[in-house]
Amino acid sequence: MQARFPLFSTPIDLAHHYWKLLLLPTDTVVDATCGNGKDSLFLARLIPEGILIALDVQQTALDKAYQYLAENLSSEQLTRIKLLLQSHASFPPLARVKLIVYNLGYLPGGNKEITTQTATTLSSLQAALTLLAPGGAVSLTCYPGHPEGKREEEALLEVVKTLPSAEWNICYHQWTNRSTSPSLLFIQKQFIQS
Repeated sequence: MQARFPLFSTPIDLAHHYWKLLLLPTDTVVDATCGNGKDSLFLARLIPEGILIALDVQQTALDKAYQYLAENLSSEQLTRIKLLLQSHASFPPLARVKLIVYNLGYLPGGNKEITTQTATTLSSLQAALTLLAPGGAVSLTCYPGHPEGKREEEALLEVVKTLPSAEWNICYHQWTNRSTSPSLLFIQKQFIQS
């Protein structure tokens, strides 16, 4: 079946395009909101010799993600993935992370009352920016179609406006003719050549 819009139908399609351009096979990546594991699988395939850390606050999400990953990856690839039951508000000890991915909102097919929260997402973003390797990036898919998602997106946009342009390159993609459609916020740290 041919896509209705062959370039980018969704913010996730666009995010995946950026991730492919950015990542090398040995990179370290964090999926800060792993959910059912769809993004985790996409990332794992981009970094077959790297490390993937996947976080979620719901054990059911991690269980589904593990099952999905186990069905689609080799046992050797699975050894390079760490699934952690924890909020994205804090990260395990890491250094020189190439990409940190957020797919905000609630778990698809799960309890819609459990969503990412503005306060924890903002503190997580601040921590994420300190972990990035030169040239690394943060990818945030936002869902303003529900009240907390709208607050979250608005707060994120206000915060990133304050980041110095000499150190950070930030773009925001929104489908303007689709009311309350998801959006993509992509933040890249400058690469300093030696």
